[in-house]
Amino acid sequence: MKNKLFLFLLFLSTTNFFGQSTNDSIYSSNIYSLFIKANQFIYAQQDSAYHYYNEINKLARNKNDFETLIHSINASNKSAAHFYDLERMKANFKQLDSIVLKNETKLKEIENVLFYTNSINQDKGIYYYLLNNNEKSRNAFLTIINTTEALKEKELNVYHLDLLTSAYSFIAKMYFNDGKYDLAKEYYTKNIHILETKKANDLYKINRNYSLLAEVLKSQKQYTLSNSYFKKSLAFNLNNNGNSSSIITEANHLLENYLTTKKIDSSTYYLKIMQDNLSENHPRWNVFHEAKAKILQAENNYLEAEKELQRALELIKQKWLNQPHNTIAEAYNNLGLLHAKFNQPEKALENYNLALQQFSINVNPSTINQTTLLKILKNKAEILNALANPSGSLETVNEAIQTLDLLKPSFKNNTDKLFLMEEAFPIFESGLEATYNLYQKTKQDSLIDKAFFYSEKSKSALLLEALLSTKATTFANIPKEIIEQEQVLKSKINHTEKQINRSANDVLQEQLFQLKNEYRDLITTIETNYKSYFNLKYNSEVISADQVQDLLKPEDVLLSYFYGNHAIYTIAITKSSKTIQRHKIYTNLEDEIIGIYQMLNNPKSNLKTLNSKTYTLYEKLVAPSLANINPKNIIIVADGLLNYIPFSSLNTDTTKNKYLVEDHAISYANSATLLKQLIEKEVVNNEVLAFAPSFSNASSTLLPLPNNTAEATDILNYFKGKTLTSNQATLENFNTESSKYGILHFATHAILDDETPEYSYLAFQPNATNNNLLYVSDLYNLNLNTNLVTLSACESGIGNLKRGEGFMSLARGFYFSGASSISSTLWKINDASALKIMDSFYKNLSKKEPKNSALQKAQIAFLNTNKQNALIHPYYWSGFVISGNTTALASSSNLIWYILGGIVFIIAGGIFRKRTKSKI
Repeated sequence: MKNKLFLFLLFLSTTNFFGQSTNDSIYSSNIYSLFIKANQFIYAQQDSAYHYYNEINKLARNKNDFETLIHSINASNKSAAHFYDLERMKANFKQLDSIVLKNETKLKEIENVLFYTNSINQDKGIYYYLLNNNEKSRNAFLTIINTTEALKEKELNVYHLDLLTSAYSFIAKMYFNDGKYDLAKEYYTKNIHILETKKANDLYKINRNYSLLAEVLKSQKQYTLSNSYFKKSLAFNLNNNGNSSSIITEANHLLENYLTTKKIDSSTYYLKIMQDNLSENHPRWNVFHEAKAKILQAENNYLEAEKELQRALELIKQKWLNQPHNTIAEAYNNLGLLHAKFNQPEKALENYNLALQQFSINVNPSTINQTTLLKILKNKAEILNALANPSGSLETVNEAIQTLDLLKPSFKNNTDKLFLMEEAFPIFESGLEATYNLYQKTKQDSLIDKAFFYSEKSKSALLLEALLSTKATTFANIPKEIIEQEQVLKSKINHTEKQINRSANDVLQEQLFQLKNEYRDLITTIETNYKSYFNLKYNSEVISADQVQDLLKPEDVLLSYFYGNHAIYTIAITKSSKTIQRHKIYTNLEDEIIGIYQMLNNPKSNLKTLNSKTYTLYEKLVAPSLANINPKNIIIVADGLLNYIPFSSLNTDTTKNKYLVEDHAISYANSATLLKQLIEKEVVNNEVLAFAPSFSNASSTLLPLPNNTAEATDILNYFKGKTLTSNQATLENFNTESSKYGILHFATHAILDDETPEYSYLAFQPNATNNNLLYVSDLYNLNLNTNLVTLSACESGIGNLKRGEGFMSLARGFYFSGASSISSTLWKINDASALKIMDSFYKNLSKKEPKNSALQKAQIAFLNTNKQNALIHPYYWSGFVISGNTTALASSSNLIWYILGGIVFIIAGGIFRKRTKSKI
């Protein structure tokens, strides 16, 4: 900020602003001298700074010099913002608005009018930012961005750029505060690019943005990269007499990062840097006391940590004149967390309640307040359960869920939405814990209903929103040209992202930034102008347990799992019953589940050991829910690490190889609410389009699949349609043909990208231009409405596991594109076994078997054929899973026509013989 003011003074002197309204050189000299004196105190002694600005204001008014007056009041705002003197800022804005209104005509004639108005916009943006009024703050900064970027290149001077880059920084910071980290990263990256290309000498501001970007990386748990940016910026500030607030901020973040990695000595080093750069009246002593408390807490010094947090709280209250504020709530929350950690639940609850009082007078329900409120409610619900107060916990959980539902529509970026849901996950676990404990006392079925509600609310929010958005577009009567505009923008964004993924450059990054902004603006416009679209897209209702019972057949059971931090809950629902089970998570459970998955996808693993381990899992997590019922069909709503396990492979008998699939047809759903949506979907037809590329040519880096052509071709024995093999199995043919068919079958390779799930892909026929890959991100822009998608490729059902959302896999991507059901694989499937199981699967489907039953019978047939050889290992057959709407396909089977033709032939033959006899 010091650099900014020096720049400002230079601007005044070089543009002859002093005296534009007067030719008095003595006056100009006095004004300049007063500005220099004020600058000495601007961030050190607010009273002294105000004194000199007031002197400038008097002189400027006497000379009727409104330009100097505006500059002086703007500079005074910089000092007021630093010392959180919001009353001074408010009074200054009142003066500025009056001056601008009074001199409106003259201002328009001045060459640098945009600098004047945007300087005022900047200060207003900062003022509203400090008040947590994000909407007004963002509007002020967007005005700066829009007006500055509308200038021609030759009109864009260093002063405009200074305001522009400040605006980008503040908008990014607001997104960061809202928990929208990916959006914040976009804006910081954009800002750094502007600075490095157009203000390369402004090292202060470049390093400040490095620091802000490091803060985002820290929140995304990228600590090493975060530290590298923080250290670079801190070193610059220490060596160049940088702003003390920046030094304190950066040292504090480094302190916290090192505490996260258990390096207390390094944290103490940065605490000393903070202390050395705090003057006696510095407004950020509270940050120092909070940082010291964190080190004391890490050293298990509870009492001293509490003293430091209490001191921080006192300073924050003084800063905000004991008026309700978000940072006061955060301070109370920190105290609550400290008490909770050291087993003082009553004190923790007291502080959480004091934090919540900050929101009781909800003058400004901005996003950041809502985000903080959600965090505090989450902590309060957990502590109420610890105090054996389940009723109080449920009340708190319900309030938290209402807050979450209000927040979700403001998160437009999928990465940020995933982060929000992951942060909120403990809220649902608190609700389940409370309802389970109450149910054990009362045995009231309504508590199972409530538990099911919490479990459903935690699942597949993004996928459900995508399906509802498609439905909303239809029902809201949005004009076709707007829908087309959205589709074009989504397609451009996807295309540009793929280009960047292959070879990043600044031009593409700039294009992507603008496209995403344009897309966000369009969606906001649609949601504002078409209320029915907004209401349906963000419909937060989930299916009830009673509605699930209406959906189920008498032979069905739905097993809904919630995999929490402390326990796994299983809710079993049949047509006529509901039960809830809890299995507490023990130390080695996660390792055991991962170990089972590793043995399942390794055909050389010991079958006896594997069966023993899966029996233990069955006994703990499945058998209790199946007691007293004998369902034909089991619908699994998996959660957490359970997504890795094909339940069909669970051994149900300690004395022999007896698998769950032998007694039950098993299918999967991301959530019961999503399942209901999939059942209601309309489909195109039941004709098949199958793809079997060849990977035997020299240009392919993927291994050949010897049986994939036979697999794809054999499907036409049972269904009408088309098989595209070798040079016909191209991505181009998929794009042009796929929407015409109700069944899509892919006998090809699937390649996972764990770091960036959107770039996992299906491989089509290799070609010279290497444009033969169908990425997950491409699927988000398709509208297929298929009844069944079969991905018999390697690991098509696996991907990055996200809490509540499941695998970010190719299979999930096809749900976004409109599929009703998906057959996929959980590991690299043996090509020969895939051929046999898929042939049997489609044969069963052609006989109008439900999809889950068709797969069950195919797997049982494979088991029966291979009971005496190594192929009985679950690796060969249990990796195939069916999810979604498992209703039988209305037949378009060639086999059926052959059978009907045969029957007609037999009947005709009988009639002919009968007629022949009668003639004789």
